[in-house]
Amino acid sequence: MRFMPTAALVFAASLATACGGPLEEEPRTADADVAGESIASQEQAIDESCVSPSVVLAQPDGAAVTAVFPTCGYQDASAASTDGSYDQTDCPHRFVTEVTGLAGNFAQPFVEVIPASTVNESACKGVAIGGAAFGYKNGAWYGLGSVSTTGTWIPPGLFFPNGFCVLRFNIGSGGTGYSKMRVTGFGAALGVFKTRVRTGVRLGTSSC
Repeated sequence: MRFMPTAALVFAASLATACGGPLEEEPRTADADVAGESIASQEQAIDESCVSPSVVLAQPDGAAVTAVFPTCGYQDASAASTDGSYDQTDCPHRFVTEVTGLAGNFAQPFVEVIPASTVNESACKGVAIGGAAFGYKNGAWYGLGSVSTTGTWIPPGLFFPNGFCVLRFNIGSGGTGYSKMRVTGFGAALGVFKTRVRTGVRLGTSSC
């Protein structure tokens, strides 16, 4: 399998998405090593290594699930980590879910942090969330986008009297034509302590 960098992760409190071609490996130069050394480029390399055939798709590091499409509405095909210990050589500090059986249908990748307890405003804004998605077709993996953000707090109001912490974020804008997708994710409370996460795809294109 060949690899090529796709879109760099942007670590900020916003979403960053990109689509690219097949992942291929290109030789690095000394100048590139110096000029391109950044958190974003390092995180991108980590995520792209997660499509390696040797990645473990079993707890606590990952999971393999089969897509079941709803007759109407939306449905997730996803898996959640048992705890925050996910870590493996080919995909460090990431929980990886591979969703098969897509048969070319539309799927929207996402990553979601699962908090250990009720989250208030300050704790919400201190949760770091990141992930990347890849689609497989014609014998190659394609980058579908990445996200790096923090929890988003919705102040108390009509719909959320006590406020609400948004900890689920889409990765890219989804895609069609893929037989399977891999979605990586990580979460960290206070930006340091790894938390449980859920990664996968949302299936369906319209409400009932």
